Amino acid sequence: MKRAVDSVFDKAVEQLDREERRLGSLEKAGTVSTFDRDGFAAMNRALSYVVMGGVLEELMRDLPAALAADLVAQNIERRHLPVSLIAAIDASIFRQCGSDTVASLIARANVVQAIASHGSDSRPVVDFGELFKLADGSTINEKHFKALWALLGLDGDWRSDPKDTMLLKEIRDKRNDVAHWLEDPVTVGRSKRPSDLKAMVKGLIDLVQHFHLAIWYWLDDRAASVKAVGN
Repeated sequence: MKRAVDSVFDKAVEQLDREERRLGSLEKAGTVSTFDRDGFAAMNRALSYVVMGGVLEELMRDLPAALAADLVAQNIERRHLPVSLIAAIDASIFRQCGSDTVASLIARANVVQAIASHGSDSRPVVDFGELFKLADGSTINEKHFKALWALLGLDGDWRSDPKDTMLLKEIRDKRNDVAHWLEDPVTVGRSKRPSDLKAMVKGLIDLVQHFHLAIWYWLDDRAASVKAVGN
């Protein structure tokens, strides 16, 4: 069964595969010249950071709506979601608790009551794509992946490889350096060979697929909960 999240993850992998092929072409072509005085080849390599960062931003931007669509399609009730995800969906209610006014006290009481009765909350999940934001305006990095893993209550490690933390940090830092001209793209590009960047793209594909698989099984578990209740 094709799910909405599949299209989001498949698109990200397809774009990263394309970038890996582009870097392979650069690797075969070699540099424009031995000296590459104008840095054309180096600038071409620096573009890879912008591509990787852009793919991650689109993934995190589109994923909440796709996730919501799959849950709605499966007629999932709120009680079958982890409380951590409910907190993200009901963020507006939590924001009402931020002061010492009477209204805030009432809001806090309502939140506590909602958590206490979560196990019997049979209200169906509604489309929360616009309420649950993963892309927060900052360049995608480790915190976004860790947040998604925690919100869904997934087991195990969010990383597919221990080096994923450094991988995401480098993509974030170098993408910002290039996009905002904090460092000359030629200098950034000259610090990496196409083979180095291909290895980074491959690592990123592994991470994206790791998340895809984890979320697929998570959705399967929600669907199983519905069937169990129905039986």
